[in-house]
Amino acid sequence: MSEATAIGDGIFQIPVPMSHNPLGNTLVYAMESPGGLVLVDTGWGDDEGWQGLTSGLESIGHSVSEVEGVVLTHFHPDHTGLCGRVREASGAWIAMHESDHDMFEKMSEGRGQEWMDYQLANLARAGAEPEDLAAFEKASDANAPVGPDAAPDRKLEDGELIALTGRDLRAVFTPGHTPGHVCFYLEDADVMFTGDHVLQKTTPHVGNFVYPLEERDGLAEFLDSLRRVQSMDVTRGLGAHGRPIDDVAGRAVELIEHHEERLDHLYEAFADDQITVWEVAQRMKWYRPWTDFHPMAKGMALSEAAAHLRHLVTREQVAQVPGTEPALFVARR
Repeated sequence: MSEATAIGDGIFQIPVPMSHNPLGNTLVYAMESPGGLVLVDTGWGDDEGWQGLTSGLESIGHSVSEVEGVVLTHFHPDHTGLCGRVREASGAWIAMHESDHDMFEKMSEGRGQEWMDYQLANLARAGAEPEDLAAFEKASDANAPVGPDAAPDRKLEDGELIALTGRDLRAVFTPGHTPGHVCFYLEDADVMFTGDHVLQKTTPHVGNFVYPLEERDGLAEFLDSLRRVQSMDVTRGLGAHGRPIDDVAGRAVELIEHHEERLDHLYEAFADDQITVWEVAQRMKWYRPWTDFHPMAKGMALSEAAAHLRHLVTREQVAQVPGTEPALFVARR
C-alpha cells in the first residue's frame, strides 16, 4: 500500500513503487482540477505500481476514476507505464511534448529480436567486443517495457497552461534528459515539478545514440535547459525521484559545473590516442570501475559517453577520424 503525502499548496505526492529498480519508486504528483485531478506522471506499469498509485489516491479520498488528465515530464517507462490503465479507468487525456511522441512510439513498439538486433548493432558501431554484445543480449529483455496502449493522445507545447482548480500549471520545455522533457511550473506557489531534469542528489542521465554519433547534441540541450531553469529563479523543486529541492536555480548551477568537469576530464583522458565510443565510455569518470558495471548499465553508460563525446565534437575539441569503422575519435590539441 502507498499513502499520498500532502506537501502543501494543494499538492499530493504519491510514491509509486518499482522494486526492481535501485531508485525504488517514481514520485507522482496529484492536484485538483476542474474535472477532477491532474497527475504529473504515472509510474511504472506493473501490478505493484498500479496498487501503489490507486491506494495512494484512495488515501487522500480520491479514486483513479477521477483523474481528468496526466501531464508527462518525458517518455521513459517509469513515468509513462501506467498511462494506459489510468486512461482505461477514467477516460483521462494523456499529454506529452511533441519531441517525445516519436521516442515513445519507438520504445513501445520495440519488441522481440528485431529490437534486440537494433540495440546490438548500435553497440557494435560503438566498438563493443563480441563478448560484450553476448553479455548484453543475455542480460536484456527484448520486450518493450511499455505497450502502445499507454501512448499519449495530446501534445504539449512550451508555455502551455494546464487548468487546475483556481490556478494553472505551465509547461516549461527542458530538453536534454530526453528530446521532449518538460518541467511544470506552479507559479502561484513558486513550485516546479522537475521530473528527471533537476534532482536533489542524483545527476540525471543525458544520452545519445551512436550512429556513430547522433546529430542531436543532447548534452548541449541539457545545459541550455538548466540555464533556462536557473534564470527563472525557482525556489522549490519537486523531482520524480528523491527529496524536494530547496533551491532549483542553485542545483541547476551545480549540475552545469558537474558536466563541465566531466567534459574536461574526458578531453584529457583521450591523451593522444584514437579511440572508439566504447573506449570513450571505458575512460570516462564513473562512480565505480567500468569492469564492475552490469551489461545493461554499460549500455546506459555508453549512451552517456556518446552525449559527452558529441558535445566535445560540437566544441571542436574532438574530431572523428575519417574512414574508420568502428568510428575512431581523437582529441584536437
